Amino acid sequence: MIKLRVATGVLVACITLVSCTDNGADKDGNGVIDNEERAAEMDYDAFVPMKAGLWETKFVFSDINVPTLGKSEKKQIMDEIAKGASNRTCLSQAEAKKPGADFFGGDGAEKCLYKAFDVSGQNVRMELSCGMEGMGSIDMLLAGVMGDTAFNYESEVDIRLPMFGKVKMKGNAIGKYVGDCPAK
Repeated sequence: MIKLRVATGVLVACITLVSCTDNGADKDGNGVIDNEERAAEMDYDAFVPMKAGLWETKFVFSDINVPTLGKSEKKQIMDEIAKGASNRTCLSQAEAKKPGADFFGGDGAEKCLYKAFDVSGQNVRMELSCGMEGMGSIDMLLAGVMGDTAFNYESEVDIRLPMFGKVKMKGNAIGKYVGDCPAK
């Protein structure tokens, strides 16, 4: 009898948790989070607006999984990819409230598909999938903390290259506000 009560209690608790679970930003359930769904997620979960102005984003990779390469070759690949993904972006007042995909994913990321985008105050988790103009594709998972003048995300990057296959990398995406935008 006691086991039945415990089992019933566990079942009721599970049903309650499932019914209260947030389905995340993908409101239409198609597996892709579009601009409108990202904006709604930022509004819903009290996204902390970023400071308008010039931001610098750097990727720093600490690990790469390519068993056939030596240590110096791995470092060279990580440095090259980090250099290509790092950028400087000028955010307007409107963009600072709702930054686009290219802000987080680098140049050309506006063509990326978000598979996950979860914001809870300063905690952010994003999963992006991006094509690389005939060179393969990249899947990125970024998770960490964002403030109004800085962010730091642990990043997992899977790159699929036609000649090498899948390359996995780990590191951090680090961003910081560096000042006013340059005059045009």
